[in-house]
Amino acid sequence: ENYDFIAEFEKDNWWYRAKRDLFKVLLKSLKRKYSHSLDLGCGVGSNFEILNEFSGKVTGIDFSSKAISYCKNKGYFSLHQMDATNLKFKDESFDLIVCSDVLEHIDDKKAIKEITRVLKNKGLFIFSVPAHNYLWGPTDIISQHRKRYEKEDLRELLSKNYKIKKLSYWNFSMFLPDFIFIKTMKMLGRDKKKRNALEFIPSILNDIIFGFLYIENRLFTRFNNIQGVSIVGVAEKK
Repeated sequence: ENYDFIAEFEKDNWWYRAKRDLFKVLLKSLKRKYSHSLDLGCGVGSNFEILNEFSGKVTGIDFSSKAISYCKNKGYFSLHQMDATNLKFKDESFDLIVCSDVLEHIDDKKAIKEITRVLKNKGLFIFSVPAHNYLWGPTDIISQHRKRYEKEDLRELLSKNYKIKKLSYWNFSMFLPDFIFIKTMKMLGRDKKKRNALEFIPSILNDIIFGFLYIENRLFTRFNNIQGVSIVGVAEKK
């Protein structure tokens, strides 16, 4: 159900537009070209167009056959239905792995172990996860999240095998509205309802919110946000 929602919203909705823009800004700032990148948990293929700008080859995996079908309908075919905690790739197959809002769905320790195995030495791991358990709400439920993260959780996951080049909160613009929304839903007893919270935001606000995040994205490579709805990181395999 949630994949259908994402497929409908991902082209124009501020969240998905801003996330793609963020990855593009990050990859451009790193000034690298990649021979083979992996979109781990590719969903409906939102990031393929961006990754193709920086990588000679892009491969996507997702656990869901429906997600893979959406990607194929967009014309992408280097795809595998696969469990991120048990990757069927050879050691050091990729020099870039992007993992956008995936770790919170799975056994993150097993996933990081597999990511480390298939990533080349000095390869980059770029990821995003939802921040703060106190922001747990309907989107986490419908998306079947296991947890939300603090920075310390990610440092602990990555410290052994990675040099962390960037670890910051992202989406400062929506932190306070999201906090108020979650608290209100809890007060009304509606916080256990399965629903993607993006449905609650009128589409007329799309360009306005995206505008704020467009500016934030351009500052993101230079500064760390003091707060945000997500945590975004760039880590280099030691």
